[in-house]
Amino acid sequence: MPETIKRSRYFLDLEPELRNRVKAFAALKGKTMKDWLVEAIIAKLEDEIDAAEGLASLANIEGTRSLEDYLKSRKNKGRPNQ
Repeated sequence: MPETIKRSRYFLDLEPELRNRVKAFAALKGKTMKDWLVEAIIAKLEDEIDAAEGLASLANIEGTRSLEDYLKSRKNKGRPNQ
């Protein structure tokens, strides 16, 4: 017996104007409304994950130096060692 993928159904209440716009745009792209919405959800999810990972990487200070240290090194760069 082949494995079946369990799917969830989600019912979404849309205003008629929005529904018509989504349906028309999907049709212009040669897609069903369902396919277009799934792609849009995946794209939004990937954007949110990328943003979260970007913020997390900003919090990682390992291997960095303070602004004061950087400015001191720039200031002393052209001077001979004293």
